[in-house]
Amino acid sequence: MRHHLELDWHSASTIKELPNVLGDWILYPGSFMKRLQRYGAESPRIQLLRQAWQFPAPGEKAELGMTERAYALIREVLIQSEGKKWMYARTVFPRSTLTGKQLCLARLKTRSLGSVLFKEPTIQRSSFDVVCLSKNMLFHQYVLQQAKLDVDTLWARRSTFVLHQKPLLLTEVFLPDVEKL
Repeated sequence: MRHHLELDWHSASTIKELPNVLGDWILYPGSFMKRLQRYGAESPRIQLLRQAWQFPAPGEKAELGMTERAYALIREVLIQSEGKKWMYARTVFPRSTLTGKQLCLARLKTRSLGSVLFKEPTIQRSSFDVVCLSKNMLFHQYVLQQAKLDVDTLWARRSTFVLHQKPLLLTEVFLPDVEKL
């Protein structure tokens, strides 16, 4: 059986039709939390769902150039406010990334990842890969279970950040409330 994160990702530049409302959100390269606030979401907050050392999915390892047996710190969060659920996010931090000044990334707790990354002037972000998740996909079912939602499709994006030559992979799943902003 394939890992629940082994998805058929496509470069955002090759996707012909992103959903109207979500398209701008999916392609937005800046801080999701700051953009949420600009669109009127009051006090968005991070709910830490899980953070543990694990083996990343094979596709995540490949994206980060990790070896087969390498562990990473995997952090899963739900971004929400005012009873609305905006996003599920999963970050994969290779062990080699969490050294020196970047060790603070392992201690975010309920702080947003962007609160650290977007303050760093040398941060680099890859272009986005995008996938539409449907009910027959294990990852779709997992996200719905974590967010306590029931919807037919969800859109996700992933990108790699590089901070001082240290990579991390961020997968973001847009939840239906974002479409109402």
